[in-house]
Amino acid sequence: MAALIFSVMLLVALGWFGRTLYRRVMILLKSQPDYRFDHIPQRIKAVLVYAFGQRKFIVPDPPPGSPISEWKAGWLHFFVFWGFMILAIQVLTMFGRAYSEHFYVPLFSPGLLGGPYFLLKDIMEVVVLVCIIALLTRWAITHPKRLYGFLPAEERLAKQSHWEAYVILCFIGGIMIGGKLYDGGRMIYAASHPDVQQEAAWQPFSSMVGHALAAWFGTEGAKFFSDLGWWLHNTIILVFLNLLPLSKHFHIITSLPNVFFLKTEPKGALSKQDLENATRFGSSFINHFTWKQVLDMYSCTECGRCSSHCPATQSGKLLAPRQLLLNLRDYLYEHEDAMLALPNAATGAATQSEASNVGENIVGERLILDEVLWACTTCRACEEACPVLIEYVDKIVDMRRHLVQEEARFPSELTRTFKAMETQSNPWGVDASQRDAWAQGLGIPTMAEKPDAEYLYYVGCAGAFDDRAKRTTQAVAKILKQAGVDFAILGKEELCNGETARRIGNEYLFQSMAQMNVEVLNGYGVKKIITNCPHCFNTLKNEYPQFGGNYEVYHATEFVQRLIAHGRIRFGPDGARTVTYHDSCYLGRYNDVYEAPRQILQSIPGLQLKEPVRSRRFGMCCGAGGGRMWMEEDPDKRVNLRRVEQLLETQPDAVAVACPFCMTMIDDGIKSKNLEERVQALDVMEIVAERMEHTQAG
Repeated sequence: MAALIFSVMLLVALGWFGRTLYRRVMILLKSQPDYRFDHIPQRIKAVLVYAFGQRKFIVPDPPPGSPISEWKAGWLHFFVFWGFMILAIQVLTMFGRAYSEHFYVPLFSPGLLGGPYFLLKDIMEVVVLVCIIALLTRWAITHPKRLYGFLPAEERLAKQSHWEAYVILCFIGGIMIGGKLYDGGRMIYAASHPDVQQEAAWQPFSSMVGHALAAWFGTEGAKFFSDLGWWLHNTIILVFLNLLPLSKHFHIITSLPNVFFLKTEPKGALSKQDLENATRFGSSFINHFTWKQVLDMYSCTECGRCSSHCPATQSGKLLAPRQLLLNLRDYLYEHEDAMLALPNAATGAATQSEASNVGENIVGERLILDEVLWACTTCRACEEACPVLIEYVDKIVDMRRHLVQEEARFPSELTRTFKAMETQSNPWGVDASQRDAWAQGLGIPTMAEKPDAEYLYYVGCAGAFDDRAKRTTQAVAKILKQAGVDFAILGKEELCNGETARRIGNEYLFQSMAQMNVEVLNGYGVKKIITNCPHCFNTLKNEYPQFGGNYEVYHATEFVQRLIAHGRIRFGPDGARTVTYHDSCYLGRYNDVYEAPRQILQSIPGLQLKEPVRSRRFGMCCGAGGGRMWMEEDPDKRVNLRRVEQLLETQPDAVAVACPFCMTMIDDGIKSKNLEERVQALDVMEIVAERMEHTQAG
């Protein structure tokens, strides 16, 4: 009878789960196409490192005690994850025991791999149970801020949904307890069976449970609790299976494929829109997102790591990456039937038109407020923190593209920025004829004068037009000349690379500027480029290949560090100075250039480098990225002030940066605190130029 009842339960549970999973897969097929089946070895490696290795949960992590350190929770998750992986054999065994009391999964029976597995399983059940108790304590007693949100509205929503976390954790604990009761009781009532004797020899914790049951309830009582444990274990598994797709724990199923289908293109490259053939210019309806973006929605663990690292969230703005994704996911689920009614995107029949859009326009008052999208600095801190590699920036920029190109709805100050880029090829709106004014009297050749130069020094708009950034530009030129580097500049022929326009969502303006720039660069046969602006660096290196611009691009810190290593730049003795370094998002998180600036600073005699708590991949954005440089900022919600406060905790004499945007934001932050007489904001290149020995190059 027990076998019959369990068989009915199993068929119903698997059938219902299969139906739910089928509908979720079909939604993916109805979503927009996105080719993610290339670079298979890289994808497999990512699964091993980030999914099975749980790298984002455990290493590297900010130092224990820092406000964003999550190493304890990370290790708890690591053991729960691997507990489930190891106990998968136990689940199959327990199911099989419905039909045979001595069923074993092949290879895992006594005499084969069963013994070592029994020991590992026995230990992991205890470890997972301890982890569950610790996690329940976090949810119910210590209340980590990350779990309860950062904005009042999100906090209220999060608290309302926490019952799910308690249920899931209790379910996992129940599975562990059920397994222990089953094995422990079985070791008493079936103690004479040779297989059970071997199991008992390898399972000390289950044996302890068995002896306790025998002492308290006798052999019959042990049999009762063993049967109870079996039903508890298997019933929870079947209920849990069907709860997964309806909860955040759907990520147990989707996280591995989500990691496998990670973005293999450069992290700093946004997608190129086909402007000539497109029928829409951005994402504004739920069915406009790609299947991978929908898979991201499925895979959110609701851990809050994205929001805990987001500078917009930290500064009190409306954007909280977790809530943005959950809003999209919940809206998708509300319109599941409408999504399923669409033709499959793979057939080519799902080209979006106004008639085939699902639901309402989600960008605006309906779901995703404009202010939420404009708050993003595109710093990728959320993506770096996400343990399942969810991509946020592309979604936000896609929705910005809709606002800019279809609705013409954007912060009023950007009108001036767009016009300046269109007419003067720079966001400042300074007369384009002044682009090379910084170089007057320095004897720097242009490409027109020296077309065979080995390197092009691409100055960028900030370096050419911003008075503070010009000092850095001149410092770079001075260093290159000192080291005998064969370089030239474009001078008045240099154009804005368009990065600001693309991040804001004006893809049309970006593409027109990129195409003009590539024509100039390719016209001179440029092969190697040096630039000091991480935004220029990222665009030239990672996005210009979309337009036929394939160059060997160096950030100035990379290039100068190499010059120092080869002895082409030397430093003289000087006074002591304490410096802290601020990581640029577009240099660090986008392009993994972390060590070169530090190695430069550490090579300068007398200079002591102090790291802020938030540094490298956990460094906080200055607040200028994603076009925020050109938008008005609420004085009470300025990201740069919070970043400066973090940097000043190291008590430096100077804050070193490697980005003109960061220079503006950090310098303004220091001045707002009236500390400019005590703490300087300096570019790494300025420090090098100031401290290098002035000897004959060569």
